Amino acid sequence: MSDPSVKARALSGSAWTIGGYGLSQGLRLFSHLILAWLLAPEIFGLMALVMVLMNGLQLFADFGIGPSIIQNKRGLDPAFLNTAWTIEIIRGFVLWIITCLLAVPFAWWYAQNDPAAWQISYLLPVAALVSVISGFNSPALHTLNKELRFARLTLIELGVQLISLVVMVGWAMVHPTPWAMIAGGLTGATCKMISSHLLIPGYRVHLGWCRQCFHELFKFGKWILLSTAFTFLASNLDKLVLGNLLTLAELGLYSIALVFAQVALQVASRLGSVVMFPVYSKFQDDKDRLMVVALRARKVVLLVGMAACVSIAVGAPLFFETLWDARYHGIGVIAQWLTIYIWMQILLFTMDRIPLALGNSRALFFSNVVRTCGVMPAMGGYWLAGLPGFIVGLALGPMAAHLFLVKYLPCQQSEMVRQGIRFTAIAGLVGMLAVGFTVWVRMMFSPTHWAVSVILSVGILLLVTSTIAYRRVWGEELRHGK
Repeated sequence: MSDPSVKARALSGSAWTIGGYGLSQGLRLFSHLILAWLLAPEIFGLMALVMVLMNGLQLFADFGIGPSIIQNKRGLDPAFLNTAWTIEIIRGFVLWIITCLLAVPFAWWYAQNDPAAWQISYLLPVAALVSVISGFNSPALHTLNKELRFARLTLIELGVQLISLVVMVGWAMVHPTPWAMIAGGLTGATCKMISSHLLIPGYRVHLGWCRQCFHELFKFGKWILLSTAFTFLASNLDKLVLGNLLTLAELGLYSIALVFAQVALQVASRLGSVVMFPVYSKFQDDKDRLMVVALRARKVVLLVGMAACVSIAVGAPLFFETLWDARYHGIGVIAQWLTIYIWMQILLFTMDRIPLALGNSRALFFSNVVRTCGVMPAMGGYWLAGLPGFIVGLALGPMAAHLFLVKYLPCQQSEMVRQGIRFTAIAGLVGMLAVGFTVWVRMMFSPTHWAVSVILSVGILLLVTSTIAYRRVWGEELRHGK
């Protein structure tokens, strides 16, 4: 990262990404907290299944337009951007039509386990209008990402999320039904689409078609398409499978626990995709330098991810038992188990952008195939130990994918593995000590003492890790470009 301008934009982007995403996740958790007092757990389970199909279709038809714009040297060419925008619009309408066709069969399948799932048949077609609206998003969202200019992007994301939250909560207060969450999603998608066209003054995109641009997009995106299909399976097979093993209420608790635990993953993957990937692309012609930058940047991201995972494992029971309705108190323990799965995904997502930055999207596809196989040990784990066994088995998928993807790195493969092992050992040790300490305090002393022990443990952990991260990012090491 020797180019001062690239370094400065990367550091600024990291700050905006961490700060913005922290606020975003805070809003997201706050919205779930408010909605949990207004809506029944069954509604969360129902919407979890609705979102699984919608996200699945989105990923099964993902041509990697955003990564293509960021990675391709023609990413700022108007003809390239117009072609990309046209593809996205067509894709949005096609996805909506397919969703409408699948709504009834999908509802029928899950209604065998819980008859309330029949509501999916009419909720899905309306919720899927988000695909049509999002298809009109301006490519400016990706061009600003390519140029590492994150301030406007972050502010738009936060503004859209806040508007969506207000609509959801307002609707749920009047009519506590699944339509509250759908209305919020549609409102948010519409606001984001409109604001995306106002991002860059004077910037206009038009319908257009360039055959050469299409071939470049398809050449890079075909493996993205296959990869994201398996990404969907790897990321959502848990809910698809559990939808037939648990009731809608139990699935709702699991889905909320996953949202809470994924705060750690989202911060790490956000840094990987939004900041690290564009920086890696700057060094795609110097592979040795790229790996030096990657290993250094990954240390900071793993440190942040580790702190988030341990904080969630320590604080989840107190958070849900103190602030949430009694129907949701069991989420804390589920979230603790999920941090194991989340950590394995962080290890994977902090390195899978490297082959992609080198234009090797095929490697990402095969790693997601390996990751998808994690559902097999998860099923075995469920029959042996219930939901905790399912989660531990699920964690084997990203762990295997991490080891598989190492061979696609241009150099320093062994150092990448050793780095992952070191951080996993530290995370495991710190996590067990912190959780063990707070459990002991809870058993031996009053609830107040337990709450204080949790807050102190999380506070000390975040203080120490943030200090180390600050010294690594803004200290001597990066300031002198070593």
